[in-house]
Amino acid sequence: MGISGLLPALKAIQVTRHLSEYSGKTIAVDAYVWLHRGVYACATELATGKSTHKYVDYAMHRVRLLRHHGIEPYVVFDGGPLPAKKGTENERKQKREDARARGRVFLAQGKHAQARECFLKCIDVTPQMAFQFIKALRAESVPYVVAPYEADAQLAYLERVGAVDAILTEDSDLLVFGCKTVLFKLDPVASTVVAISRKDFGSVTASSADTTGISLLGWSDVQFRAMTILSGCDYLPSIPGIGLKTACTLLRKWKTAEQVVKAITLEGKKSVPPGYWKQFLLAEKCFLHQRVYCPQAEKLVHLSDVGPDWNEEFDAYVGGCVFWNTVKSPRVC
Repeated sequence: MGISGLLPALKAIQVTRHLSEYSGKTIAVDAYVWLHRGVYACATELATGKSTHKYVDYAMHRVRLLRHHGIEPYVVFDGGPLPAKKGTENERKQKREDARARGRVFLAQGKHAQARECFLKCIDVTPQMAFQFIKALRAESVPYVVAPYEADAQLAYLERVGAVDAILTEDSDLLVFGCKTVLFKLDPVASTVVAISRKDFGSVTASSADTTGISLLGWSDVQFRAMTILSGCDYLPSIPGIGLKTACTLLRKWKTAEQVVKAITLEGKKSVPPGYWKQFLLAEKCFLHQRVYCPQAEKLVHLSDVGPDWNEEFDAYVGGCVFWNTVKSPRVC
């Protein structure tokens, strides 16, 4: 989930803030982050088919915490599966099924601790579970929206059009989507969050002795996005041996992602997968033009406007036109 190593690399610009500092603001919340955390309290019940609503209680406690501090939460749910992540989702599904099978074996043997560890790895938040949360939100008049595809793009869109002032998540991808203010690590006891502001990116530098740091001094959004995609993201695995630091160094040297890929290919020391550059361009389009829902226009739009070269292949990759509701997954039209 997110870009590996990105948040530690941005430690210098992370600021701990009290929730009261955001009083009067509207903050968009990634619903599935809270739901995934909430299932930790009831993983065994969910994995064995027992009825529980502990995950809803967990999420609603945090909704009320925000409101207690004068913040209006705007909760955003994932919608249907994004075509671009088909390979990633299939791999995750197989891992969950394997973990569930191991958990049942441990449970039958009376090894409850080991079973719980497996069940924690196999639980996925279903549309039906999300709907239970939605019903609780409706009961307390909390605004929410179900994205046509991924919540990340929808969260970014809401901030971009001024519907929200910041985004609360645990996913560093929001920074790649271009969000200006992203809040992480909500501490319900201390009522604090860790804030990262995009305007501070230029302050991120690395010394020659720093083997893991990156430097964003003077970088554009295009370069930042290229670095994160090259290092590996949900839409495209990295070239073997290319992590965040290496991607940053190579981009400093070769200026553009295309030149980096050409240089790696010519050098021949690392294996560039067939069709990698085409897949890179498609991954970039997911961060730029994924389908989202516009609450003002009440219709689906692209996260940012597409150019005259846009075609059906791109549209299929970033998500086509869909119909969706709060219980079932979207259907492509």
